[in-house]
Order: sequence, then structure tokens, then C-alpha cells
Amino acid sequence: MFIKTIISLILSIFLILYCSNVHGAINQHTISMSVEQASIVQLIEQALTYEWWSEEKDYQVDLGKFYESPALEIVTDAIKQYRETDTDWYSLTFIKNCHIVYNNGNIAIVEASVIETDVTKETQTGKGVFTLHKTSEGWRIREMHYDWYTHHNHLLQEVTAL
Repeated sequence: MFIKTIISLILSIFLILYCSNVHGAINQHTISMSVEQASIVQLIEQALTYEWWSEEKDYQVDLGKFYESPALEIVTDAIKQYRETDTDWYSLTFIKNCHIVYNNGNIAIVEASVIETDVTKETQTGKGVFTLHKTSEGWRIREMHYDWYTHHNHLLQEVTAL
């Protein structure tokens, strides 16, 4: 009985090792691609949900980890304008359904559903399209465009009604 258990254990270990080597050899390229895709999606999520810009002194250094020119200047200018305005207005940004539409290894295009919720719990929803460039330090957002949906967007309806 003891020998039967040992043989079963050895066979199980052998099969596990053999199958993992075959699987790893077959899917090594797939695994590396999914890691790159995950890093792109993670960058978009981190960039859009980054909140320290309102308080942090060196927020431009952090933003440089997410953006490059011209998007970096657009975001930095918007933050400077926000900080110069005496306001307590604040919103949180959430990302859903973030997926890569195109990726040639140097340029990637990503689409995501964007939801902003303000201090009054009003939400604004839309679609963001982001063009990323692969630099020596990793992926950076180069361009971005938002299409905000007019239905169910109370904030957008109030602004356009003025």
C-alpha cells in the first residue's frame, strides 16, 4: 500500500511537470502578450483614477508616469487651472470595459467606458479613446478623447442648457 501511494505521487508529479512544460512552451507568446495587454489596461485605469493631483506637490512627476506630450500638457494645464480656482468641487472617476482595440507593439489604441461621480452623487458617463506610445520607460498616453453621453448625464445637460 505504501509503495502504491509513492508510485501514484511520483506519477502525479511527473505528469504535472510534463504538462506544465508543454503548456508553457505552447503558450509562452500568448502569456507575454497578455502581460503587455494587462500593463496597458492598468496604465489607463491608474491614469484616470489618479486623485493625488489635487493635493500632491509633485503631481507632475506622477503624471509623467502615465502621460507624454501632448496629453501631458493638456492634463497638467487643466490641473493648474483647477488648483487656481477656489472650489471644493470634486469627482471620482471609474473605468469599465477597458479593452485594447489596436496594438502594433509601439502604438496602442484603447477604448474604455468612463464614469464620473461628483460630490452630489450625480454621474456622467461616456467613452474614452486613448492613444498610447511605447517609450523606453513603458507605455504612455499620448492622446485622449472623450465622448460624453447626453442621455442620463445630468451634469452635461445642465452645462449645455446654459
